[in-house]
Amino acid sequence: MKLTTDRQAELIHFTQELVRCPGFSGDEAEAAAAVARQMKKLGYDKVEVDRWGNVIGTIRGALPGPTIVFDGHMDVVPIRMPELWEHEPYGGEISDGKIWGRGTVDMKGGLAASLCAAAFVDRDNIAGTILVTGTVAEELVIGRGLGKILEGRKVDAVVTCEPTGVNQLAVAGVGRTTVEMTVRGLVAHSSQPHLGDNAVYRAMDASERIRKMPRRRDPLFGMDVIELVEIKSKPSPGNGCVPEYCWVLWECRLLPGENQETFLNRFHTALKDFNGVEKVTLKIGRTAVDCYTGERLDYEDFLIAWTTPPEEPFRKLVEQALIQTGIKVDPIIFRGCTNANISAGAMGIPSLIYGPGNLDLAHKPNEHLDIEELLLSAKAYGRMIELTSQYG
Repeated sequence: MKLTTDRQAELIHFTQELVRCPGFSGDEAEAAAAVARQMKKLGYDKVEVDRWGNVIGTIRGALPGPTIVFDGHMDVVPIRMPELWEHEPYGGEISDGKIWGRGTVDMKGGLAASLCAAAFVDRDNIAGTILVTGTVAEELVIGRGLGKILEGRKVDAVVTCEPTGVNQLAVAGVGRTTVEMTVRGLVAHSSQPHLGDNAVYRAMDASERIRKMPRRRDPLFGMDVIELVEIKSKPSPGNGCVPEYCWVLWECRLLPGENQETFLNRFHTALKDFNGVEKVTLKIGRTAVDCYTGERLDYEDFLIAWTTPPEEPFRKLVEQALIQTGIKVDPIIFRGCTNANISAGAMGIPSLIYGPGNLDLAHKPNEHLDIEELLLSAKAYGRMIELTSQYG
């Protein structure tokens, strides 16, 4: 694939355009329209928007072969602490060789680079079918948008274009879940607390046991994470009342081999001899998003960890493509969760994560992407696409 001066300008301009389409989870209509419009402009064979608002662009190669997906989510997180931004958050401004704005790193740069690269590759150098997907609501319902695309399609492999930095290839990723702990007590006037049963105190005691329970460690993934992130009580406001109810949310990062039953059993074991354990309820959380199309994505918040091993042929081809692009391959474990948790973890499709940008800048003020990194990633995606003829 030749990344001519005109093509470089096209990619940079389109990345800026996407940054100017904020698109929070469930509100990606403007970004989706821009993605579909760019696909049509660049000559995709088919461009469709499904009932949830995902955009699917199809490029058919000159020869038969596998179906490979290059995926990027279109939504971004809201702006926090706007006073710290040195550039307009949705301006897509260019300064110091960088594009500035929310989503440059997470992950409109990767989406733009893969979308343009797929169109820039000569069809005679493509075997099979390339799908480029702009998916919805990843920031809130991870993987569920891509999951709707993959259902009913025969897909051979997936590249998720989240930011890894151009010299790193994520070959595995942690899982995640949220655990909701509900504790019941007895309401009473706060001047006579002995007549009630303070649910917050009981929740604090239970939480301390959970904090002390053994953590798992994996030689590749490191240690799992079980972190208390939110507490609510009732009645609220609580003036004059001993709380009768307390809700605690635990956010967790999971290692391979964990499922819902084994994970919740660890919580139950920690509370086995707890005084009042019968008043404590534990369950996996649920998350839902209303899509901009009117459909709803609703799911149980449990994603398993995944790995694409060194011997997997698709991983070997992607590593080869990176090397041929002049990139030294550094395999890593992705510490966040992505759409690959569905494609690889839930559906068993060989998946990898590769994209431009420093993940440390995601969700933070002054998010930005080096233009040279954006262009190099496009070259890498192009070479990956050219090598797919050897897969399957």
